[in-house]
Amino acid sequence: MAEVYQGVTHGFHGPITANVTIEDQKIKKIDAEYSQAATVGALGIARMKAQILAQQSTDVDAVTGASTSANAFKAAVEKAIAVSQQTLSEEAGRDINVPSPKSGPVDEVTGASANPLQAPTNPSPVTPAEVASEHATFDATYDVIVVGAGGAGLSAAVQAASEGLSVLICEKAGIAGGTTNYSGGVVQAAGTKYQKQFTTYQNDTPEKHANEWLAAGENSVDADLVHDLATNAPKNIEWLADLGIKWHAVYGHTQIPYEQSEDFADRIHVYEGGGGMAGGTVLAQTLLKRALEKGAKISYDTTVTTLITANDHSITGVKARVKKQVTSFKARYGVILATASIDHNQALAFQYSPQQYNDLLFNTCLSAKTDTGDGILLGQSVGAAIQGMGGCIDFDGKTGNGTDNRVPAMPMIFVNGRGKRFVCEDATYAYQYRAIFQQEKQFKTPTYMIFADSSLQANGAWWTADSLSEDVKKGTVIAADSLTDLATAINVPVDNLTASVTAWNQQASAGQDTEFGRQTGIQALAGKWYAYRNRATNLGAIGGLKINVDCQVLDNFDQPITNLYAAGLNAGGWIGQYYPGSGTAIAGIVHQGRKAAEKISALAAARMS
Repeated sequence: MAEVYQGVTHGFHGPITANVTIEDQKIKKIDAEYSQAATVGALGIARMKAQILAQQSTDVDAVTGASTSANAFKAAVEKAIAVSQQTLSEEAGRDINVPSPKSGPVDEVTGASANPLQAPTNPSPVTPAEVASEHATFDATYDVIVVGAGGAGLSAAVQAASEGLSVLICEKAGIAGGTTNYSGGVVQAAGTKYQKQFTTYQNDTPEKHANEWLAAGENSVDADLVHDLATNAPKNIEWLADLGIKWHAVYGHTQIPYEQSEDFADRIHVYEGGGGMAGGTVLAQTLLKRALEKGAKISYDTTVTTLITANDHSITGVKARVKKQVTSFKARYGVILATASIDHNQALAFQYSPQQYNDLLFNTCLSAKTDTGDGILLGQSVGAAIQGMGGCIDFDGKTGNGTDNRVPAMPMIFVNGRGKRFVCEDATYAYQYRAIFQQEKQFKTPTYMIFADSSLQANGAWWTADSLSEDVKKGTVIAADSLTDLATAINVPVDNLTASVTAWNQQASAGQDTEFGRQTGIQALAGKWYAYRNRATNLGAIGGLKINVDCQVLDNFDQPITNLYAAGLNAGGWIGQYYPGSGTAIAGIVHQGRKAAEKISALAAARMS
């Protein structure tokens, strides 16, 4: 007779419950209960469930890419099985604080863990390129090999497969989506029918969009790449709609202080199920479904380690580690690198991006742990040039300040280690955090958000009286009855902090920030005083391989490397030294993935004709 046993454990977003049906000592069914916020974890739980059922055992490999939720679910199943075997009581099985008899506690919320006193490490498994002999054999052959199943790789796979090419996607993790899963999935585009439907911007154009991106690029971007992206972004919105994405809102980024007002518009397109953290799973799963429907194949737990070249230096395939087995795949027409930037590679960050390296040392990086710069190193192994390194996608993970122009900045100011204001506080988030990083390195001290009781009454306030009280108890926010006491508590000069607040209050009373051009939250501060330490949450690095508008990877002499392509954040030169606003990355990821596949398809057709 079948009976259902229950195990409960801690997961990333809260409790995870496994209801395990056992009959004749066999696992017949497993049902999972968990928070709806665990959108990425759900993918890992589904794969873990399938593995346990297939092997009739919890002795299965971890699901990389969603390891916290997957391992928590496995522990819950272990508890349920222990209850069925009467080695754990039913009460203990349902007690979230009782660990699995096999795996122990699984609650895992990780942040920065690097040691600044140790040499930066390179976790990438990439090895030097290898030249294939004339009679070399491969384990399998495809028209296109896509390295990475994030948004760029999946977009490339959909496009290539739709054009009749055979496609293999090599995904390092156990689930698809990469860092796209952790994004909101929103997409920037100008002049779409949705922009006209949901905003007051009826005459926006891709040209204005390109102008804004070029301004944000601060003369450090490739104008051709930017114009190409802005021109094609509206077409990609429609392409995604044809795949089943349902657009239902459009909003804008907060200001870039030096941009021309005529170039600004609300351009950030939001689909159903997207817009919040991990909303990108909807996009990734939509792309994955269509790619598979069109005949693309995906190999999980497959780490591409080596590019294989012919004697003429053209790319002919890849060598990959499929779990523990080394496999070689031939690419008839092209390899597309889509493995993001150098997000979790300390050594590359140390070399190319001080801000990213600082985040790896001291802050939380939310991008996929598998983003270790593999695509960058693969390209470099065959002489590819690097472009656009140095920036990163930083924001305030607690307040969300500067992420959405529908939410005004709370009345407050930022001060540096000298107690002086230094940046426009309602500018777009990564612009702020570039300034925060620079100030903190200049003075070797933290920066702070200074606010007061009066701030809590304003539209857009991030704290209530109760939540503020809790954060004060935790030490997240420092409270003081006077500015003198607050300055002492955060170790900044009293006179400077007092002068900064006085100057702000005078400008706020006049209704205009003449110092930095702030537009929202311009109100005087009064009452009890508070300081919140600015601390970045990182969504990855900016910069990668140098490409042309066809997404062909270029060498140091601007010559295309035959049959090698890069897309999305694996490519550089299309975003400047700070991230210009939500929806930029996904716009580029989708566009460049498709563009690379289109170029390969055209070249393949030419070779076959």
